[in-house]
Amino acid sequence: MILSKQQIKKAVEVGEIKITPFNEELLKPASYTFTLGNKIRKLKEVGFEEFEIGQEGCLLKPGEFVICHTAETLKLGENVACFLSMKGALAQKGLDALQCEIFCEPGSEGGFDGKLMLETSNRGPFPITLFSGTKIVKGIFFRV
Repeated sequence: MILSKQQIKKAVEVGEIKITPFNEELLKPASYTFTLGNKIRKLKEVGFEEFEIGQEGCLLKPGEFVICHTAETLKLGENVACFLSMKGALAQKGLDALQCEIFCEPGSEGGFDGKLMLETSNRGPFPITLFSGTKIVKGIFFRV
């Protein structure tokens, strides 16, 4: 069963779900919204180039691929799992931040210093500017 807003809040309070920092305003009726962190990695021939997103944002051209992360860390207890879903407004522009992992196993932690990794590309016809703090994906939690 999918956890409701009240059940997510309770699971956070008792430590079954750890979201840091936790912002109650990002709770929805059956999900929690994660925001975009402040760093982006671009693939190079060998390895990655990492840089911070400035106040002017980061322009993602059509077809361009980057690896982002959430501002929040996530750690799940042994009896809670999470599916990730794109925020509709960004998906409608062609942004896909979930090209790979959309399922977080019970007991798992994020892969970028505890933050969720977001394999992101612009599949739309126009450039998209990414800003740190943008509401980017939502977590849908359920008990296992």
